[in-house]
Amino acid sequence: MKDHDAFMAAWRASRDADGAKIDQAEYDLVMAAIGGTWAPAAAAAGGEPKWLTIARSKIGQREIKGPKHNSWIAKGWARLGAGWFNDDETPWCGLFVAHCIDAAGLPIPKPSQFPRALAWLEWGKPCRPVLGAVVVFGRTGGGHVGFLVGESATDFYVLGGNQKNAVNIMPLAKDRARGFRWPVGLPLGTSPLLRMTGGVRSENEA
Repeated sequence: MKDHDAFMAAWRASRDADGAKIDQAEYDLVMAAIGGTWAPAAAAAGGEPKWLTIARSKIGQREIKGPKHNSWIAKGWARLGAGWFNDDETPWCGLFVAHCIDAAGLPIPKPSQFPRALAWLEWGKPCRPVLGAVVVFGRTGGGHVGFLVGESATDFYVLGGNQKNAVNIMPLAKDRARGFRWPVGLPLGTSPLLRMTGGVRSENEA
């Protein structure tokens, strides 16, 4: 198997402490390897996951006012299979998350699903709030999806797209969160969320 040493390290990290039973994380890891979806570049349990590093590299991307469109957003729809969209005005938080996960070599929801933020509640596996987890929020008329990077007593700080029409980090109220997801086959990250303050809370990401 290619990347055998990296896979074995990930497997050891996911094992039950006494090795007496196979828990869900270990099962998911082995099944991902069998299915060919395990990605060693994203498999570290500690530190920043690869998809979050990719997300940070897109900070500053934003919509263009008027008839012109940001080509990274407009062309990204077709690149990920949802070519019936071709602009930067369609809500694109799901596109942003899909781009980062796909670029990390991991599977994403179907093209008919990833544009809808709430569809990400069915992706991957449930997890607790940790650095890099996909977080889904409810809002009037739909939802919002992004990556967890920090928290305060009342807010999660989210690195996401279509936040004030751009990729940035913003606080969103914790009571709006509907779920947290992690890629199937990878051990859950161990890095805690940073304690953060400041910023203007996002109320509606439409």
